[in-house]
Amino acid sequence: MQERECVVVKVAEPTKRKDEWLAGMAHRFRRAVQVALAVAQDLQTSTRGQIHKHAYHDIREQFDLPSDYARMAINAAVSLARSYDGQRKSRHVKRTSFPTLNGSQGIGLGTHAYRLVQSDARWVLRLSTGKRGCYVWLPLCVPKKFQDRFEQIKGDGKLFKRDGTWYAMLPRRVTPTPPVRDGERVFIGVDMGIAKTATVSTPDGIYFFDGEPARHKREHFADLRRRYQRANRVDKVKQMRGKETRWMRNRNHVISKRIVEITAQYDNPVIVFENLTGLRNRAKGSKRFNRMLSSWAFRELVDSVEYKAARLNIPIIHVDPCNTSKTCSRCGYASRHNRRKQGLFCCRGCGFEHNADANAAINIAARGASEWADEQGASDKPRSSNQDQTEPVGVRPDVVKRAAGAALQACHETTTFTLPV
Repeated sequence: MQERECVVVKVAEPTKRKDEWLAGMAHRFRRAVQVALAVAQDLQTSTRGQIHKHAYHDIREQFDLPSDYARMAINAAVSLARSYDGQRKSRHVKRTSFPTLNGSQGIGLGTHAYRLVQSDARWVLRLSTGKRGCYVWLPLCVPKKFQDRFEQIKGDGKLFKRDGTWYAMLPRRVTPTPPVRDGERVFIGVDMGIAKTATVSTPDGIYFFDGEPARHKREHFADLRRRYQRANRVDKVKQMRGKETRWMRNRNHVISKRIVEITAQYDNPVIVFENLTGLRNRAKGSKRFNRMLSSWAFRELVDSVEYKAARLNIPIIHVDPCNTSKTCSRCGYASRHNRRKQGLFCCRGCGFEHNADANAAINIAARGASEWADEQGASDKPRSSNQDQTEPVGVRPDVVKRAAGAALQACHETTTFTLPV
């Protein structure tokens, strides 16, 4: 099975003639996508075949686009139309409108529209112009760590412009050889939050990834933007564009790498996450709380863990987050009164006290073990998680007992990771 990933590299500053060609092609490509979107809206469909049938020839004639560019424009419109259909049918999105394009659409590069050529230890992107023997050559700024990856580039790519600089997004396909994993499954629960970016429950202990530096950094950026906007310093606001996002993306990569390293210590692990889809539409609070929630990049962290774990043949499952923070990991009693404050869990049923995030991570691991057992045809059912109801631990499947029991035995061993700001 081939693994896919994207390599994004900077295009060396083009000449004036090349830059004009790129700007003109981007404009024509954007208008072609808009034509295909209009067809999708008129026909009320996101089917690729229908949109291609009614838009392809018009795009070729109106904008004089080569066939591969026209195909990529239709693909872009299909992707946007399907995204709109998904949001319209989702119970988490209340209102949505049909998509329109802006200047950031870029240029879609089909497999026959470009070619990578290596010349004097430098990679050059050769773009087709639609005329036989006429090409646009764009030198690429390829870091040393990406040099070996360019030999495996294959598939549809993209050219886009950000802050006056052109970038190439190119797909890479490799066939990994993940390790073979045998033995009893070990379930690693990961609780994500704002106070603690991630809390990892393992049979050998609990690992905390402190979220305070991220909160302070977010507040610092928000305060800077507010002050610059009040002073009408639009240039400073533009100068900060993307800086916070890049900082948080790097932080999530560091945390995800550490989580996978912790998990890979076990022979046959399974990483268990909560399914937090639609969280921002369900939880509302003060202006400050909403800003923290909207800037919480939990999906990006999960995606980073997923592709890193796939390379090591570590499966990932997502479980229902209902009551994971309110349920006692020792006796199973669930109540909203169990969590007395943000960091402390105290069970009203058995008196068990523990860190609230660690208790939730243990519950997530146990719920993952229960769902895994159900999928494997286990006859036992997991305990009920209804609020204010208690069930004895004995009703859990054996695999759930072992997962929760091992985590509880090691819960006193904790490690806190504080990443540099």
